[in-house]
Amino acid sequence: MTPDVDLKHMRYFVAVADEGTFTRAAERLGMTQPALSRAIRALEHAIGSTLFVRQPQGVALTEAGRQFSGDARVVVEAAEAALARATRFGREEPHLRVTARACDVEPLRRLVDSYNERYPDELPARAAIVEVGAQAGELRAGAADVALLRSPFDHRGLDSDLISAVPRVAVLPGSHRLAGRDVVHRSELAGEAFPVWPDLPPAAMAFWTGTDLEHHDWRPGPVVHDAAQYTGSIRLGQAVGFMPSTHVPERPTDGTVVVPVIGLSVSELRVAWACTATSPDVARFVRHTTEQATEAGRALEGSAALRG
Repeated sequence: MTPDVDLKHMRYFVAVADEGTFTRAAERLGMTQPALSRAIRALEHAIGSTLFVRQPQGVALTEAGRQFSGDARVVVEAAEAALARATRFGREEPHLRVTARACDVEPLRRLVDSYNERYPDELPARAAIVEVGAQAGELRAGAADVALLRSPFDHRGLDSDLISAVPRVAVLPGSHRLAGRDVVHRSELAGEAFPVWPDLPPAAMAFWTGTDLEHHDWRPGPVVHDAAQYTGSIRLGQAVGFMPSTHVPERPTDGTVVVPVIGLSVSELRVAWACTATSPDVARFVRHTTEQATEAGRALEGSAALRG
């Protein structure tokens, strides 16, 4: 027999798992600690397994709790996202909200414009620029329907398809010792300072510093919050950086120099959506995006063949 479990019990469980104590979880949920404890005991009774080990310093997940944690989080996030989408569609003119970072505004614009032109009688798509790190969370929360995401990102609860993969290049101050080189190896930039985006998870930090393929020493440079600060710190000689080749001119005029790099991972652009999404409009936009990417790839191959 399937246990009778309410969604709110799953929300309670996730809060306790996140906070590590009933007291902090109760504060987060806006309820009393005894009421939360009773709710968790009822959940454990319904499941037939102990989910937490009570300790003097807080709680720890049991093996059953660890197994339940990932699934419960997906269910809670999917339910909250469904409510958020319904609320959003009720307050605004219905549309697909498609997001990207400011550096990817051009592919975002092309995809949204071509989609709306191709499907004039379907739910329209609208483009939105979102800060670094916010896109994946918006998809899971139902605040956005589709996103153009740069890897690496938190794939939890999301599906994605590859749109493009381009080399990354080194962006150096004009006075840098390697500024006159035609190409450099990543190891030649060992020990350099790199701009630091705040609150990056380890995988993203490794990508931005070019240490995801192989370990290299590096130093934290200025903390930056947008692309202008990122390139500005390089112009001032405070750091070096890596950027997709499509995001920088071959010969910049702002005092920086662009140099190809050997031993650096590529920059992937992916179209992403919530794995729980069932909207035919989302599926249609994703299909349109992958078709456009395939056509662009064929055109690039044809151009290369002509040059050859």
